[in-house]
Amino acid sequence: MKKMLKIISMILVIAAVVFAAGCTQKPETAGNETQVNETQVNETQVNETQVNETAETGQVVTEADNGTSISLKNGESFTLQLRENPTTGYSWELNLSEGLSILSDNYTQDTVSENATGVPGTHSWIIETIAPGSQQVNGIYKRSWENTTGTEENFTLAVEVV
Repeated sequence: MKKMLKIISMILVIAAVVFAAGCTQKPETAGNETQVNETQVNETQVNETQVNETAETGQVVTEADNGTSISLKNGESFTLQLRENPTTGYSWELNLSEGLSILSDNYTQDTVSENATGVPGTHSWIIETIAPGSQQVNGIYKRSWENTTGTEENFTLAVEVV
């Protein structure tokens, strides 16, 4: 009986060691999966930054321009850049008058260290003027699933198109 208990104990110890060793190994990728290393991620961020820089056209408008007006010729474009943090659910909802059209809509998260959470970034829109007259860009910074209360942050830009 004692011999049997020793054998069972020995088997349990071996099983525990094998199980523990399996939990500490790095996972292998299957044939159709791709491992992404930090260098690839950084290169992607650099490429996105280059695209964003070259995509900017004309005048750049930021939150500092809230409540102001700009003047553009019909067919010209400007870039609107507003800070936001969609990881918290907050993002800008834009409303443009009929004489303006969004050509591109892009969000770029700020560069952060690994394991960071709640990281903000910049939302960029390239907006083209398509009709002369007084045009308007209105934005509200809120969670899309929440009702508007009137206490949200707002952005307003008047665009005079000649």
